Amino acid sequence: MSLRRPRFEDEQPAQAINISPLIDVIFILLIFFIVTMVFADGSAMDLDIPSAANVSEVKADSVTVSISSDSSLYVDGKRYTLAALPSVLRGRLAPKGSVILRADEKVSVSALVAVMDCAKENGAGEIFVAAQKKQ
Repeated sequence: MSLRRPRFEDEQPAQAINISPLIDVIFILLIFFIVTMVFADGSAMDLDIPSAANVSEVKADSVTVSISSDSSLYVDGKRYTLAALPSVLRGRLAPKGSVILRADEKVSVSALVAVMDCAKENGAGEIFVAAQKKQ
């Protein structure tokens, strides 16, 4: 039985693995996914908007207020209470600007009228109720 030292000590230490190409590929993929990402739109809420026979386009510089089926208020995708809505509208509405109400079919008329009154009191020149065109 001979006791010899292993030959591993005589060999050179292992080379480090170069991972910089892997990092480059990861950053390129990250940039690709950021560029191709679909940005969430506040108007993409799940609302069942009623349909109407006469539907027309509205100016793009208007403020859209969405009312969900549980009477929650959303402006640009952010949730607000009815008490906070006046300050939001004053900050976003142009003088005599227009407000578009996107209300779910299940919203009570009293909730819709409360938002319309709030919009009119805070500088809205025109108030539109969003609807889908009947087919």
